Amino acid sequence: MTVQSEMKSLAAETSARRGLARAWNALQMPVIATVAGLFVTSVLLVSIDVNPLDVYAALLRGALGSLFGISSTLRWATPLILAGLAVSIGFKAGLFNAGLSGQIYFGGFVGSLIGFSVTLPWGLHPVAAILGGGLAGAAWAFIPAIMRRYLGASEIVTSLMLWYVAIGIADFLVRQFFRDPTSAAFLMSVKVAPSAVLPSIFPVGNVSAMIFVSIAAALLFAHLMARSATGYEIRMTGANPAFAHYSGVPTGRRMVLAFCLSGFIAGVIGAAESIGINQRFVSQFDPGFGFDGFLVALLANGSLAGCIPAGLFLGILKAGGAEIERTLGLSKSIIWILQGSIILFVSAHRLRDYLAWFAGRLRGR
Repeated sequence: MTVQSEMKSLAAETSARRGLARAWNALQMPVIATVAGLFVTSVLLVSIDVNPLDVYAALLRGALGSLFGISSTLRWATPLILAGLAVSIGFKAGLFNAGLSGQIYFGGFVGSLIGFSVTLPWGLHPVAAILGGGLAGAAWAFIPAIMRRYLGASEIVTSLMLWYVAIGIADFLVRQFFRDPTSAAFLMSVKVAPSAVLPSIFPVGNVSAMIFVSIAAALLFAHLMARSATGYEIRMTGANPAFAHYSGVPTGRRMVLAFCLSGFIAGVIGAAESIGINQRFVSQFDPGFGFDGFLVALLANGSLAGCIPAGLFLGILKAGGAEIERTLGLSKSIIWILQGSIILFVSAHRLRDYLAWFAGRLRGR
């Protein structure tokens, strides 16, 4: 029994070490890219006679230094986690969903439409609006997916062009049929019914239960992608479509499924923004979640569960930007510079190899 227990303990220790090694391999490049981005931004700040430590202290103070700051961080992290998840699912199938913002926009319109035109009980109404927005996003993503499968059209171009079509259709319908008569300067629909509003779960700010939905969705899709047969087929389709095809995997259907799942999640983002944050459809409501989703996916380094810390990190940057502007008098554009620097370095796949070579040279001396 002693030998068996020792073997079990050794096996558990080995498994834990392998898990830590895998986690470090997944986090290594995003950590390096973030540090490099902070360094580049610091050099820029020093060049204009600004102390980088003051900037980063203000950033953390604005994002985590108060209950309102924490709520603001979670408010931004909610759609960012989902946006990163939507992009990552497309990546798993070898697809680039460049039209994520269009699917968010269309989902936001349909979600708000269900919110103000359908009568449902309080507990059911927000769920119906969010699911309706998700289905609208999936339907909008289905168009470029089916064009890719049967016509060989690039999903990058078609999904991106459909973004502008989604804006045109939604804005036209709101302007013609659903516009709030009291709105003057801004194009917006009538308010959703009180039963459809996503209430805040925080005493301050606007943090809805969607924060838990986003985390649960990332964990669920990570499990399904790793453990289910369909997830395996999607990953095989993205890794080697020719091999997957000759192995009997219906690669065309798996690509369409992955792209529609990506669009569904994007539509959920739009619907949640419409019935939660704005409580109506507001023209141009998307502040760029579609493009931020690519940064989240890159920081997650291919891990669907990794979209959770990556989305929280970006949420901290967005929430803390206002504090930088308020206390230091600097433009929030410094956050865009930091984000751009991180994208630059996280996209440089050979950076880790160069750093390892340089570290080896230092040890050799």
